[in-house]
Amino acid sequence: MNEVKEIAKTLIPCRRHLHENPELGLECLNTRDYVAQKLTEMGYDVTHIGHAGLCTTIGNKKTPVFLLRADMDALPIIENTNLEFKSKIDGRMHACGHDMHTTMLLGAAQYFKNHEDEINGTIKLMFQPGEETMQGAKDMIEHGVLQNPTPDAGMMVHVMTGVPLDIGTLVFMPHGPCMASVDWFDIKIQGKGGHGSSPYLGMDPLLPATAILQTLQTIQSRELPPNALVSLTVGALNGPQTSNVINDDVTLGGTIRTYNEKHRSFIKERIVEIADHIAKAYRCTAEITFPVGAPYLKSSKVVSDCAYQALKPIVGDTGVIAPQRPEIPVMGSEDFAYISHEIPVTSVMIVASDARTENDYPLHHPSVTLDEDAIAYGILTYTQTALNWLNNNA
Repeated sequence: MNEVKEIAKTLIPCRRHLHENPELGLECLNTRDYVAQKLTEMGYDVTHIGHAGLCTTIGNKKTPVFLLRADMDALPIIENTNLEFKSKIDGRMHACGHDMHTTMLLGAAQYFKNHEDEINGTIKLMFQPGEETMQGAKDMIEHGVLQNPTPDAGMMVHVMTGVPLDIGTLVFMPHGPCMASVDWFDIKIQGKGGHGSSPYLGMDPLLPATAILQTLQTIQSRELPPNALVSLTVGALNGPQTSNVINDDVTLGGTIRTYNEKHRSFIKERIVEIADHIAKAYRCTAEITFPVGAPYLKSSKVVSDCAYQALKPIVGDTGVIAPQRPEIPVMGSEDFAYISHEIPVTSVMIVASDARTENDYPLHHPSVTLDEDAIAYGILTYTQTALNWLNNNA
């Protein structure tokens, strides 16, 4: 533990550089180049993959292969903290801790260089853009991240806030499906605009839009069984900006979350049918798109147990929380799910703010701050899981 803490200290400037210079979605080119430079300085050969991803490998044998992934992208949020290293780019913020994850995996890379003779196989490091937009993992898969070499298993970590636990506590995700699938949808209702004083001369798209919004809520309550784990939310309705105007069009945007692929397909089909038919009833038309999505994330019991067995003796009984099924299912999503449907993986959450203190902001909040002491625990989780899994499967 002392060694990973020392490595973490040396990487604090790296984390702060990343926090000051956030990039969005797949456009993480400067971040990618910065990470590549750090890896090259450590002695790694780096391969660019996809739009802005990169990977590298280290080890003594070609097989087995274990994958470690960190995401790199930020959020379109105006930062509201008093940090000396707050975002330099207005409207962008590392509010989900991906700067921490990237730093943790860089720390793991340094640890592996220090212990290269102990690697009983190959470790593949994957630095991924576009997690927040649910595009990055898929993009890297399509460009070969799971080839040459092909990983046999893998893991991700993620910082955690809003819990009354000590910094660095490791919270294991439940076995099996552990995070919901996600689909974003956009519905554009095309009508005919006009003046608010003479609505009969137009075709008001706001009326079908509101009817569609209400009817979509009946999919869960009337068309799916009561035990279906589903969340369907319309979070955006954009129409007239002036009270005496009828717009030509109105748009709705929302998200679908579920743990069942049949339900996922059914909901998407019903959104199309409902929007199309209601729009026609009001003499309008509907255009429905599903711009991005990802399946549910599943955690392998075998990989999870391997991580737990490696980490518990180091952090102790109070430093780790074993996998358990929560009373309320996690309806958040993660595009590492694409990887989880290709190879067995697990996910470990790392507490990075203590809800018992004044710093009780959730992730994605403009005022959230994360404790840099958590970085060492991320390095520990990455390194000890990978080494233990390789030793168990060599």
